[in-house]
Amino acid sequence: MRTPMKWVIRVAMAKGNKQDQSRSVLKLSYEAYQRGDSVQARQLAKAVLAGKVGKDDEKVAVELAKVLSTEGAIVAETPAAVAADLVSRTITPPKPYLFVAAVAGAFIGLVILAAWRY
Repeated sequence: MRTPMKWVIRVAMAKGNKQDQSRSVLKLSYEAYQRGDSVQARQLAKAVLAGKVGKDDEKVAVELAKVLSTEGAIVAETPAAVAADLVSRTITPPKPYLFVAAVAGAFIGLVILAAWRY
């Protein structure tokens, strides 16, 4: 008799390794940033700025500061500085939304002009 897949998934999910348990909030935020999930990365980084720091965040902040630092901008090796840098990197630029609003306004204006003329 075959084992149902849902049981296999539950058993696999129940077995956690020690590495997952020692993760820091900053590391989770950076991994979300790397995946492209800017919303979750921003929320976790704001949680660090609010004071919800994990056990390993000091050590992870030193590692991430080296990764996030560029030639022009060096990130300090504190959890707050790394979290602030992640928050600044995940800001959504307003230009695309302004462009869409301008195009929608022009389209609505042309539709009104066409309806008024014909």
